[in-house]
Amino acid sequence: MLKHESGLKYETWLRFRFINHSQASSPALLAQVSVDGGLSIASTQPLRHRYFSLNRQTGSGSYAEVGYNIVQDEVLDSKSNKYKVLQFLGQGSFGQVVKCSKRGTDEIVAIKILKNHPYFKQQGLIEISILSKLSDRSVNDFNIVRAYEFFEHKAHLCLVFEMLEQSLYDFLKQNKFSPLPLKYIRPILQQVLTALLKLKQLGMIHTDLKPDNIMLVDPVRQPYRVKVIDFGSASYVSEPVCNTYLQTRYYRSPEIILGMPFSEAIDMWSLGCVGAELFLGWPLYPGSSEYDQIRYISETQGLPTEDMLNNASKTTKFFYKDMESPYSFWQLKTPAEHEAEMGIKSRETRKYIFNCLEDIGQVNVPTDLEGGQLLKTKVARRAFIDLLKRMLTMDQNLRITPEEALKHTFI
Repeated sequence: MLKHESGLKYETWLRFRFINHSQASSPALLAQVSVDGGLSIASTQPLRHRYFSLNRQTGSGSYAEVGYNIVQDEVLDSKSNKYKVLQFLGQGSFGQVVKCSKRGTDEIVAIKILKNHPYFKQQGLIEISILSKLSDRSVNDFNIVRAYEFFEHKAHLCLVFEMLEQSLYDFLKQNKFSPLPLKYIRPILQQVLTALLKLKQLGMIHTDLKPDNIMLVDPVRQPYRVKVIDFGSASYVSEPVCNTYLQTRYYRSPEIILGMPFSEAIDMWSLGCVGAELFLGWPLYPGSSEYDQIRYISETQGLPTEDMLNNASKTTKFFYKDMESPYSFWQLKTPAEHEAEMGIKSRETRKYIFNCLEDIGQVNVPTDLEGGQLLKTKVARRAFIDLLKRMLTMDQNLRITPEEALKHTFI
């Protein structure tokens, strides 16, 4: 049992299967996790170390002050296993991720170390609950990261995962954001759709699908083999999270922007944005604010339906209509009107401005093909654009499902 001194207490019983390469058949372990809301910070100044400092400013207020300053070669002890820190991999608002070797086997793992703050600990418990349902021997078939165990180290909740090589974002960056050929986009979408199908069957929503959270397993030995990671913001469909900040903005669905009830269909929207980004080499809708985000979407796909706008809670932040006229329709506020009301200046950050989604197919057209190869490429492009349109359908109730997408001609 993990214990902390009393404060706000979040307690959950969960059955978490410890899967590792030597104990794939070990029985499920029943564990009780009790995490309090108390804070204990000796200093608000981040400590520094000559290897790396994990307590960097994150822009999330006091959350940035409760990170853990780990040092290279430090040993993290889970009681059943010991892990030596090899390398700092990255960080987010939640905390940081380090590369470690497991004592005795030298197996390389990634350990996510959460900040010692009640919000992140609560989110950590939610992630553990989600992972407990995903972490079985079939998880590999659904292209979802494998979780091995969790433990607490110096009051920080730690989650141990299989080590994956590189995120899609880092891969794109490494290749100078060059567009990917459709022959590589196809298997990536197929694998992530398979993961979304599994989540849908379990009644789960990832809520933060983006290139950063799609990992290449091993680019050399298994090119374009991917897995979905980071379930820290995930929720159950029956118990959607109440969070004003949901989904990373570039991949945020219209129903989230507008403040509407939502379902697992928000993940499909995000994947459509990812697919377009792989094809273009640049985000489809790189809004610098929620207004710009819904403006970009509306300028390419048309306004959300009247029914959506009539029922959404945030419609009047971005749209207006003459309430005195029975024949008035919602209209998007101009950038100047929105700036005058909100004090937020609109920016243009798009590389491509499309009048409709079909126009995406006119980008990066190969000029060195002819005959059968040219025809084959045109057919593949048409199929890809058709799938994108179905993934990016404005009305979530009409958006394509994982089952339907896996049967699409492009896949």
